[in-house]
Amino acid sequence: MIGSFQPLEIPLYTPNAIGKNIMISTYLKEKQAVVDAAIEHFLPAEDTRPTVLHEAMRYTVLNGGKRIRPILCIATAEALGMTDPVLAPAVSLELYHCSTLIHDDLPCMDDDDLRRGKPTCHIQFGEANAVLTGDALMIYAFQLLAEYGNTNLSLELAHAAGSRGVIAGQVEDLAAEGCEPNADLIEFIHLNKTAILIKASVRMGAIAAGASETELNALSIFGEKIGLAFQIEDDILDETSTDDVLGKPAGSDAEHHKMTYPAVHGMDAAQARVKQLTVEALKALDRVPHDTTILREIAYFLMGRQF
Repeated sequence: MIGSFQPLEIPLYTPNAIGKNIMISTYLKEKQAVVDAAIEHFLPAEDTRPTVLHEAMRYTVLNGGKRIRPILCIATAEALGMTDPVLAPAVSLELYHCSTLIHDDLPCMDDDDLRRGKPTCHIQFGEANAVLTGDALMIYAFQLLAEYGNTNLSLELAHAAGSRGVIAGQVEDLAAEGCEPNADLIEFIHLNKTAILIKASVRMGAIAAGASETELNALSIFGEKIGLAFQIEDDILDETSTDDVLGKPAGSDAEHHKMTYPAVHGMDAAQARVKQLTVEALKALDRVPHDTTILREIAYFLMGRQF
């Protein structure tokens, strides 16, 4: 094991009680329904030719995802006082995210047969169609942003998604399979493969709402910290949960000899690091002069999630 982290006390705060007794679980379910409806609206109908492609796109995206990235986008914009919906940017994030899941699951990548409790796209529609479905979702994500009309949002997603972002993380993740534990490498993988898109989700909501530079900087730290915590928690759950709970094969990281945070630092340190990152994320929100209660609740929810 490389390095260790001491657990930190979570600041005094009462999670799961937003404003007028609205539970965070209720908020997330309501926003998930909003995002699902928006995805249904934006995606081409299944009978649009070529039907196999559009069926695969809808199959992949409309299959019960948690919608954490689009919800973070919406919640951030709301926290900064934006009342107009940011549904197109929010949906673009989910479409791009789902495109990466398709590609991750391919036989040439992680070779997984189950995603969100259902057969993966290449199992359901064939490998070639899965590749093209991922490509189509990625392109459509940027089309939605172009139609939304804020160039800064397109740039934000492009920076997060490209060769110095999500794709960089995926390349290093594949290269790290079977390698000796490496603290710097696992940090790079987690920052780029996962945290950078969650950070972009927060930033896109802030940019859409016209955040000041000070606000954007603080929210960027918040997004990156919860993004890292999210991926480390994923690593933990892969070792401790089940297929039924996760909706994908548990234990697949070890099976594929993946470099994970627990493998590098140990399980206790991984759990402590999730708490530490959450503390740091919450402290960053102290510098945002708006009501960030819901963002704080989401951070707590992600820290304690079981799937």
